[in-house]
Amino acid sequence: MTDPWVALEPGADPVERARILRRAHETFTRAGTVPRPVRPVVADSWRRSARAGVGPDRTADVELADSDLNAYRAEHPLSRMMPLIRELVGTFADDGGHLLAVCDAHGRLLWVEGCPATRRAADAMNFVPGARWSESAVGTNAPGTAVAVDRPV
Repeated sequence: MTDPWVALEPGADPVERARILRRAHETFTRAGTVPRPVRPVVADSWRRSARAGVGPDRTADVELADSDLNAYRAEHPLSRMMPLIRELVGTFADDGGHLLAVCDAHGRLLWVEGCPATRRAADAMNFVPGARWSESAVGTNAPGTAVAVDRPV
């Protein structure tokens, strides 16, 4: 990898990359060492999650639902930016089979939008608005790690 912040370089095989990372995580949980080519941001997250006692099978809890979620989103500073975010990223997410997920500083998902099939898969793992996806709650994941390191991942 040329950029440690890029998860998948252009042209890389995502299935092969996932296989490599699964094996690396098995090594980490068994031996406590992180083999190459795991990016430092991921290795650090695995270590934080292990110290917190959070395993990879943890499910996110929904902390805000229905009217509580709507009220929280309405008051959140990002709510005013969502129309622009949707305009810039929304069609890419819809057309490309991706999700647009926006969380607060605690790792709570506020908006999860995008491709319907991808959203259904996300729903099945409780990657839904109102769920808390911080590393301390569910371990290594993009929103939680972004909050932990205070930058996009």
